[in-house]
Amino acid sequence: MSPKSAGLAKKWGYKNVKVYVQGIPNWKKTGHHTVSTSDYVRTANIVLVDLRAPAAVTAGHIPRAVGIPAGQLEASKDQFPESLTAPVVFYSDNIEEAKKAVNTARGWRYKNVTLLDFPGIITWKQKGYDVKTGPAATEIVYVRKLEPGQISIADFEAALKSEAITVVDVRGPEEYKAGHFPGAVNISLDELPTKLGDIPSNKFVVVHCRTGVRGEMAYLLLKEKGYDVKYLKAGCQCKTDGTYMIWEL
Repeated sequence: MSPKSAGLAKKWGYKNVKVYVQGIPNWKKTGHHTVSTSDYVRTANIVLVDLRAPAAVTAGHIPRAVGIPAGQLEASKDQFPESLTAPVVFYSDNIEEAKKAVNTARGWRYKNVTLLDFPGIITWKQKGYDVKTGPAATEIVYVRKLEPGQISIADFEAALKSEAITVVDVRGPEEYKAGHFPGAVNISLDELPTKLGDIPSNKFVVVHCRTGVRGEMAYLLLKEKGYDVKYLKAGCQCKTDGTYMIWEL
């Protein structure tokens, strides 16, 4: 758990609390898999893949699942979304088969790949959730959905070029000096509460940082203060000559 979560656990009276400092990124890097719950799979915007044999899938599968037998996964790479941040969840009645599928998708550079709580369809049924019979879908359809308050990369770039927005760069001064978006106002996240008056009020506001973490925090603050604001959740690299790169994380 995170240091913040560990602090809460101690507050609740737990005595033997440990922090795994390297977190999920290191857990994945060392070859371990992560798990998605049935509740998450039921409502989230994901790619859900049933790896079982067609007969088992036809007998009962999770609604929205795409049936791709494990032995055909390698040949199905082109079906998967272009967005490497698309959440992909696999399930099977064979845990080793499911783990292998996770490793395959990670090898394709997908960043958010998990298993459904094993043993998949059984856990789903135990929850009392609907099961669909008949053949599953055979083609993946995925449309990325923005989180509340986010602006898409395409909309941000279009607005930046038209000078229709005020961009607030909430990185530190040194990061800003090393390169920033054209016309961006630099107010670090730490200083933001005391420098709200420095934000022009005649344009829509978009806040950003390097990855979106500080940007989201700034968005929540400005939203609470009544600003018409969104935040960019993406990887950003800006140069001193005004050129930049933006990519999905």
